[in-house]
Amino acid sequence: MNFTWVIWAAAMLLTACAGSPPGALPPQDNAHRPSLFLALPATCNTPDGMTLDASGSMILSCPNFNEPQYPGVLMRIDPQNRLTDYFAAPPHPDTQRACPMGLEFGPDGHLYYADNQYFNDKNYKSRLVRVVHEDGKPVRAEVVVDGFKLANAVRWQGNHVFVSDTFFDVPSQPGLSGVYRFSLDEFRGRPLRLRPAPVDPHLIATFTTVPNHRNDLAGSDGLAFDLNGRLFTGNFGDGVLSRLTFDAAGKLIANEIISRALTCTDGMVCDRKSGNIYITDSEKNAIHVLSPDGALTKLWENEDTDGADGLLDQPCEPIVRGDELIIANFDMPFPGLKNTAYDQHHTLSVIRLRR
Repeated sequence: MNFTWVIWAAAMLLTACAGSPPGALPPQDNAHRPSLFLALPATCNTPDGMTLDASGSMILSCPNFNEPQYPGVLMRIDPQNRLTDYFAAPPHPDTQRACPMGLEFGPDGHLYYADNQYFNDKNYKSRLVRVVHEDGKPVRAEVVVDGFKLANAVRWQGNHVFVSDTFFDVPSQPGLSGVYRFSLDEFRGRPLRLRPAPVDPHLIATFTTVPNHRNDLAGSDGLAFDLNGRLFTGNFGDGVLSRLTFDAAGKLIANEIISRALTCTDGMVCDRKSGNIYITDSEKNAIHVLSPDGALTKLWENEDTDGADGLLDQPCEPIVRGDELIIANFDMPFPGLKNTAYDQHHTLSVIRLRR
């Protein structure tokens, strides 16, 4: 007897009895249903990283992988949600493309972003770039670290910046990724040049994405510090969540897996008010919540959509602004994701937080 078929048939019968069509998601709390925060122009066709400046405006990175005829840019969204140009990210001299992704302001008042060149050239072209600000305005860009494979998320803690590198491409260690740490004091003079992974001394932690149903070996993606100064990250390919713990001197004392419940994690952010960490799930068009007590729950999930109404369309990065959870929709399909096609709706979604 084909037991797989029997189990499938029983599941379909239970679904039908519950009054839901086969494959439909179970009922969800519509209080957390995403709505449209902002529709973006074609010049912002692949929204990604977000951070807040001192004025409360949001800086949005758009590497524009979906339509590369448009250059990668940094945009500004003011407190009234008006979108304007912020800074033209300089192209890499070899690829002639700028691909800004994760970004955050450092303690020096300058903006730092990961320039992910992996989709243009896999030969260690990705960089950490500093956008120098004068009187609160961006005036020029300078490379501070060169030699990443797939630079992705950027987080500051004190005078140290942490950068995830999602895929090392090491043939003998498939699925290997990691997190680097740099001191602000190192960013003087010529750019730092990384040694190929995994031997550079700035590499503080590595992770291995295991074989999975999507055959995706992408690793450490989003980064978020909790209220206790512990650093969280998750693998894009297999969804494993990890936590890095440091001692009072900043030495890494633990790199531990805290959950294998998810199948994909992308960006993440800690809500400094509640302590919750919000994690985007690009595979399932979902967003999850990791509470301070370690409980992991799903906040929202929707089926494949073009995102025009604000539903999640391959969500990649979250940010908390006041009582709003704002989510960038990457909309760049990879095998095995719910999102099956890139479309002409380029959007940010928003969920109202109830705290």
